[in-house]
Amino acid sequence: MIFGAFETEAYTSTHRSSEALLWHIQMVAVGITVGIVFGLAIGLAARIASGIAAGITLGIAVGITLGIAFGIAFGITERVAIGVAIGGAAGVAGGIVGGTAFGVFVGTLAGILIGTIAGIPVGILIGALVGVLSWTALFRAYYQPLQPFFVWPKVRGHWYPYHPVAWDDCCRLTFPGLDRLLVDYYEREPKAAQREIARLIDAYPSQRFQAQRASAILVARRASQTRDLSRLDEIVAMLPEGDRDFLAQTRRLREMIHEICSLQVRLDTLDRPFLKEPWTRLLRQEIERFREGVAGFHSPLAQEFGTAANNWLPIAREQHAEATAVLEKEPTRQVFRAGDPVDCDREAFVLRTAVSGQIERQVMLATGCPGIVLYGRGRTGKSTVLKNLDVFLPASVLRTDVVSMQKPDAFTSIDRFVDTLTSTLRQALVGLDLAGGANDLSYLFCILEAANCKLHNADQRLLFSIDEYEYIDRKIGEGVFPRDLLATLRESIQTHRRITWIFAGRHEIAELRNAPWSSYLVSARTIEVGLFTPSETRLLLTEPLKYSSLWPKDDPARPHFEPGFWGEGGIERIHTEAGGWPHLVQLITETTIDLLNDDRRTSVDAKLLERALEQAIVRGRAVFHELMRRESTRPGEWDYLTGFRTATTQPPPADEAVARSLRRRLLVSEENELWRLRAPLMGRWLREQG
Repeated sequence: MIFGAFETEAYTSTHRSSEALLWHIQMVAVGITVGIVFGLAIGLAARIASGIAAGITLGIAVGITLGIAFGIAFGITERVAIGVAIGGAAGVAGGIVGGTAFGVFVGTLAGILIGTIAGIPVGILIGALVGVLSWTALFRAYYQPLQPFFVWPKVRGHWYPYHPVAWDDCCRLTFPGLDRLLVDYYEREPKAAQREIARLIDAYPSQRFQAQRASAILVARRASQTRDLSRLDEIVAMLPEGDRDFLAQTRRLREMIHEICSLQVRLDTLDRPFLKEPWTRLLRQEIERFREGVAGFHSPLAQEFGTAANNWLPIAREQHAEATAVLEKEPTRQVFRAGDPVDCDREAFVLRTAVSGQIERQVMLATGCPGIVLYGRGRTGKSTVLKNLDVFLPASVLRTDVVSMQKPDAFTSIDRFVDTLTSTLRQALVGLDLAGGANDLSYLFCILEAANCKLHNADQRLLFSIDEYEYIDRKIGEGVFPRDLLATLRESIQTHRRITWIFAGRHEIAELRNAPWSSYLVSARTIEVGLFTPSETRLLLTEPLKYSSLWPKDDPARPHFEPGFWGEGGIERIHTEAGGWPHLVQLITETTIDLLNDDRRTSVDAKLLERALEQAIVRGRAVFHELMRRESTRPGEWDYLTGFRTATTQPPPADEAVARSLRRRLLVSEENELWRLRAPLMGRWLREQG
């Protein structure tokens, strides 16, 4: 109060609890010792004095009595007076000497015994009194009786500035209920309370736990009040952590909430009602599991986050109801997508067993895979295969994110390329790290070595996928990448047998011109991603989400189409018009479903399919131009293709180089020594759009 009145900062010394306890024990010991010494001194002095007086008195009385008796006896024979005098004098002298000695002996013995017996409890009493007073002062125990007035019968947060903790930083004892007082203070003065909670956590050890409880309660209530479940990770990141009581459970709590947050984030990215419905159902189930799980946590997590889960459930139910309502209005679910790599969880996907089987066999070779070149012409589904490798690979095979060489981060310089590869490795292998160095090929090889050792110790394998790998060849030709990059990759393929490199692209190794790729990847296995077979097209059109994880296995709610939905011969016609080209199959079916929904019909017929083919060549104009016009780089190649505008078949081109190119590009098929376009839809585009 004095320092506050003069607005002067007080000097305070906060001792560790062990030092305070030691000091307290010492003070009690000193008190007991002083008490015992004091008791002994008082007892000895009193008993010796009283013993001497009693001894002298007793000695004189005995001496006189004996002297008189002796004098009388002596006086009978001699003289009575002489006997009495001599006997009395001897009695007095003997009484003084003997009584003093006797008194000292008896007094000392009695003093020791009585002084000790009386001195110990007196000493303990004095020592305890000193200890209690010192403990009360040191630990500020005299504040404790004030605590109930702040929290009972109701919490009075506006009183907090008058609470001892707010102005005395030497309170060594925890105040029960301080967390509730801080929370109520926050509701009245948020900024001031937030600063105070932070101060207590950082600089007030005895009140830290209560402040952490208050912090956890406030975080839980903020999470409970949000309607945007995608922000939960951000909110609960502020939960305090520790190694005791509820603090030891906050990490697990954050992991459980992350599952809810991830589902909501994924749900927010969906644009198709039929996909929203199962995700909203999963979100509701996850919140219910969270509510059951958190009930076993310590206070305050159990109570506060249990309440939060009860507030989140109506949000999830509302989203599910909205998705269901929209789904009921949508006649046919649009699951087909022509364009980006397909996500098997969300879009029509068919497992290319011929491709996936080869990849799995190569990856699982006992001696390690010598590298894979995943070759396929444009829009045949290479990127889709890479994106969905998890569907057919064992759990022991990890994979990195696909590194696309069309991203500037990958091809700007060799340093950026190495940084992209090492960052991708670290994301796939948690805990992989290597002391720094320049982002050069030497560092890349070192971190690949570390990754291979980590995989070997864990008995795992890793797929490292690079898409559009032709850009590496282009950058070598431009001088951006050195040829030594290929030597580094070859050495990694040969040495790091736990890592399988997959190079995906639309060109075979022999087509690359700027570096001798075949000599560097001489042992690599080439796996071709071809066109759809008729059975693959049928599976795609009837069970498009067969591999989606959103529905349980054999769930009747999983989207599917009966063969009759596509009309008589509809599946076969779609496959024929597209020539089995995966992108064109998706393009035709996507357009067909859109037209079906626009007309509010429930099945496809030949007339509607014809309209879909007409619209598909408009929607896919860029794709047709890419596949047919832009890739026709040889002289006479485009001229030959334009001949199909007026003719269904043509003789093979006279130029053998043109013929090889057209075959490699999968644009033509041979029939009775004549050539025709493999995909009639391409001929339609040539006639009407090309």
